[in-house]
Amino acid sequence: MIAPPVKKNGFTLLEILIAVFILGVVLSTVYAAYSSTLTTIKEMGDASRSYKMARITLDRIMRDLSSLQPYAGAFVLHAGDDTIGSRRFSSLSFWSAAHLAFGETEISGYPASIAYFVLEDPDGKSFSLWRSDVPDVKPWPGKMAGGGMIICQNIQTLNLKYYDESGRENDRWDTSSLSAQQKGKAPAVVQVELSLVNAREPEKPFKFMTRIFLPVEK
Repeated sequence: MIAPPVKKNGFTLLEILIAVFILGVVLSTVYAAYSSTLTTIKEMGDASRSYKMARITLDRIMRDLSSLQPYAGAFVLHAGDDTIGSRRFSSLSFWSAAHLAFGETEISGYPASIAYFVLEDPDGKSFSLWRSDVPDVKPWPGKMAGGGMIICQNIQTLNLKYYDESGRENDRWDTSSLSAQQKGKAPAVVQVELSLVNAREPEKPFKFMTRIFLPVEK
């Protein structure tokens, strides 16, 4: 008696190819979702860092300007523009009781010549906002150009506007000028417009703006 043939359970080549195809589709979907999630997290992280850096910067500028001090009966404040290549950025220097102490023998809140200025980074592609702080018993504007520290990176624009008591807008301010509105006087309001580079969407930079009302006698 001849035994019946034994059936062999298995998959055909077509079934294997279909299974591989389905697995590929599933993995592609999972990877796309995972990649999208990582991109979103990175974008949120970049935005969060930019907002935090801008908030700290604007707060520091506000504290420094709010501590303006007169010297010999007059305020000392010089503001204008610096040109870096084809780019223009606002710059500002003034006499203020807002010295930041980092050394053990230094005293915070001491009168100092403070300056804000933008410099090009070593990579030649980006810009950073610097803060110079030189304490002394009297203003020395020439010292402001030396030293300093970076307080904000990836600067795209920095634009400062100054308003006198009548509300007139000025792009520049110079307390050593002969102008009756500016000589020896601090502006009533300083408007700071700051934008940071958005690497993900360069055409949509992170923009920030604040107005600082100076509590000083004119």
